[in-house]
Formats: sequence, structure tokens, C-alpha cells
Amino acid sequence: MKNAKIAVVTIGQAPRKDMASDIIKLKDAGLDITEFGVLDLLTLDEINTLAPTPSDDDILVTLLASGKQVKLSKQKLMPYIQKRMHDLSNFQWILLMCTGDFANKLAGKNVLLPDHFMTHLIKGIHPHLHLGLIGPELEQQNSVCAKWQRAQFNVSFAASSPYHFNEQHLLMAAQKLAARGADLLILDCMGYSNSIKKMIQDKLNIPVVVPRDALFTMIKDVL
Repeated sequence: MKNAKIAVVTIGQAPRKDMASDIIKLKDAGLDITEFGVLDLLTLDEINTLAPTPSDDDILVTLLASGKQVKLSKQKLMPYIQKRMHDLSNFQWILLMCTGDFANKLAGKNVLLPDHFMTHLIKGIHPHLHLGLIGPELEQQNSVCAKWQRAQFNVSFAASSPYHFNEQHLLMAAQKLAARGADLLILDCMGYSNSIKKMIQDKLNIPVVVPRDALFTMIKDVL
């Protein structure tokens, strides 16, 4: 399947400069990768209308082409994601670059969802782990925890954004979760890279999993 056409779709704008080195590795492995963004065709004013309201309980965080972090209402963004999936249906695979919970919410049998992949991967490692979850923003705690709790894991959450990255801040968040009894740390956003993982891994006594790294490894070896 090395000639399969794969669309890599960020919920922000493409190309994602922070993912450039990983995309290059996939292309060097022989994969036919094209990047797209859900917000590519929207004006800044249109993007601003997708900002979460105080009542939104599922917030997504991503990057614009300028490098600016933006918070988006998942509910408001869903029609734009679905349209992007429909427009790219000629691709053999569409990888949605977001770890939010999209299971049973997007049409298309060729859509690869990181949240679906990750919950099944961790369940396969051990079904009864206490997971330490780190997401970009504190407002995401309820939605991120709920996703893993539906998979019947015990979880703890902390926030440290990969888009405003501070190694010491992330390390402190990770150590706090380890102190709470976490058996495994998941940096639960596609913005976290393997290089970020390496900065903190040797300072912790629990393993660290990065969805982008896990998913790209699978794609490179399987697709």
C-alpha cells in the first residue's frame, strides 16, 4: 500500500510547521502525503466565530499558519471538519490530526481517528492503568478525561500547551500526575512531538506516550 494517497488534515491551518520534520519522514518512507487544514479556506473573522462560548464543554486547540494558538468550539467546527472529509474523499486514507473524541461523529470509512487508535492501543497494553493525561488547556479537562473514562481507565489531568511550550512547566505537570499515582503519561494532543517527549522522559519514573509518534509509526509501517 506504499502508493496509497494519504490526506493529513489538521483542524487548524496547513502546513503545520511544527509537524514538518515528521511529515518529511513519512514522505521519505515512500508515503504519498498531502497536508490540508480545516480552516484553510476561512478568513480570520470566520475563524473567530468558531471560538468557544462559556457554555462549550468540548474545546479544541490548534495552530494557525501564523503560528498562533487558537481555541475552537468542537460543536461549531464539526460541519467544517465533515465538509473537509467529504471534499477529500478521493484520498485512500484521511488522517484527522486531532486527538479529540470523533468516534461515530464523522462519516467516511477511510478516516483515521487518533482518539480511536490511542484508546484501543492503550487498552491493549493494559486495561486497568491509571493514566496521567496532559492537554493544552485546563478547559479541556472534562472532555479529555471523559474520553478515557469511557474506555474504563482511571485518569488524572494537567494542562501544558505544546504551542506555548515550556519544558519546565510540562515537566512539573508530568511530575504532579506521577505523584498522583499515574502508571502511564499520555501527552494528549497531536501538537506534542517525540522531541518534547524526550525532554521529560528521563526525568520521570513512568513511561510517556505521544499520539503523533505512535500514529505516524503505525502509518509508516502499515500503510
